[in-house]
Amino acid sequence: MKTLIQTTVIILLLASPAAAKRIAPKEVPPVKTGKCVISVPHFPKGKRAQNGGVLEAHHPKTKKLLWRIQVYETAYEEALEKDVQDVFIKSLSFDKTHNLLILSDEAGRIFVLDLQSKKVTQIENSAEQDGADQPATAPQSRPEGKEKPRPESDGRSK
Repeated sequence: MKTLIQTTVIILLLASPAAAKRIAPKEVPPVKTGKCVISVPHFPKGKRAQNGGVLEAHHPKTKKLLWRIQVYETAYEEALEKDVQDVFIKSLSFDKTHNLLILSDEAGRIFVLDLQSKKVTQIENSAEQDGADQPATAPQSRPEGKEKPRPESDGRSK
């Protein structure tokens, strides 16, 4: 009986960390504009503050990184593992008429990136209107690459 209890405890201890792991996010197809190819690197290389919420633009021919923007930040709770709290971008589309990038994340939020100004705006959605808890904070515009960062307002939806 003692061996059975010890075996059960060991199995539970080994299974606990594995149960907290999340599955990898689905790949988001890149979007081509007239000047660049915009992709969603779920786990970006180089400078980054987190997993998820990042867009990168590359030159269509040379593949050189033109800019990188963190659209939003995730507020992590210390008591929980970070990987189960990550919020990834799940869709991306291009509005050619207005030169806007529209994206949504796993939390159901919708963001619009003005490709001219690199300003990010969060669009109100039903989850926010219902007062649902959102694990990520307001969107951030932080271009990296050749472009110089521009002063910006808080960027929060009101």
